[in-house]
Amino acid sequence: MASPRRRRWLILPLLLSVASCGGCRSIVHSTNTSATGSQQLLLSSSVDSVVCSFDFQPLLGRRCYLDTRSLGAEKDGYVTYRIREKMISQGVRLVDSRDDADVVVEAGLAAFGTDSQYDDIGITDVDALPDVHLCIRGTQYGVAKLSMFAWEKEGGAAIWHSGMMRADGYQEYRKCLGTGPYYSGTIQHSANRIDRARLGWLPWSSIRR
Repeated sequence: MASPRRRRWLILPLLLSVASCGGCRSIVHSTNTSATGSQQLLLSSSVDSVVCSFDFQPLLGRRCYLDTRSLGAEKDGYVTYRIREKMISQGVRLVDSRDDADVVVEAGLAAFGTDSQYDDIGITDVDALPDVHLCIRGTQYGVAKLSMFAWEKEGGAAIWHSGMMRADGYQEYRKCLGTGPYYSGTIQHSANRIDRARLGWLPWSSIRR
């Protein structure tokens, strides 16, 4: 009688035959929000990296008003929250009114979004032939580019500038011969993790990674 390990490897030719003839299909559902969870994680992690690179020590103890008008559509969201959190944690005194401030701090968002790339190896877009997808790779990128500066309300002299800071993140998924998707990248998303318990019968599941 064949050992359990050997039986697993005997299944492999059968799986490859099924994949080459009928193929397998895996559908990744997004979400009913305006952006998928992966997109939000890519963008928020990029914002975290950019804001963490700022040093607000030159503004320590000063009464500062944060002007977020140049953040555009993001002025009331996570970008503003992270900037305020970072400033306060470094000892900057934030005030709610420009009239109560000694220093005005402006924040500008140059880039904030996602891009994607899709690669497909197989037979596609050929008349009279069905599509055959052997290997698929998709990559999604997130980028945040932010700059800040501060100036004295009385006199308008510039006293601090962060410089233009940029951070990027990515997530990649791969499918090959009907298996997958397999995810990698700079973010971890629980919806993208393969349940190894459900795939324990596969012949390669016992291989240590």
